[in-house]
Amino acid sequence: MNYFTQDLIARGQSRDDRVVNEVEEQWDANCARYVAYLDSVKDRLPAGLRQRIDCYYLHDAVIRGMGRQGNSFVIIVQLDTPPQSIVTFSYDLLTEPGIQKDTLPANARSAGARVDWLYDEVQMVPGEPPTWRQAILLSNGWQLTLHFRDIGLQEVEALLPAPTNGAVAAPATAVAHTAQP
Repeated sequence: MNYFTQDLIARGQSRDDRVVNEVEEQWDANCARYVAYLDSVKDRLPAGLRQRIDCYYLHDAVIRGMGRQGNSFVIIVQLDTPPQSIVTFSYDLLTEPGIQKDTLPANARSAGARVDWLYDEVQMVPGEPPTWRQAILLSNGWQLTLHFRDIGLQEVEALLPAPTNGAVAAPATAVAHTAQP
């Protein structure tokens, strides 16, 4: 990852207020640089990836499952923000997915079965049309790297697992986008 680095995350775990303040300043600067980068490639984003970036804040989303079949890599998350919808992302892969385990130090990794989406970065890979690479950092210390054409996505109301925020379920609706070859 270029902006949301494992080093910054690890240093952010410090008990030294001076270190934490430095990390927060660097984090804010990196966020601004990343937003500027995304703005510079926004016109080239395929529809599904644009929708993902524009509509979904995935920090602290719970990973409910992920797997691969052929050129499709699927990640199912439950959003942390109300109404805690379940969103399925289907990546149209171009290469094998990469998984680096233990990219975070042990004290910065989650323990147990729950794995959360921490941060991700999208990068354009030049070509006509361009393709995309996404690095996703998970709370268990894994970094998942995907090289793809576009993302299909579907959002549904969560019934099971039930939302934990006490929200009353509304009538079920779904939003879908299918990646174009």
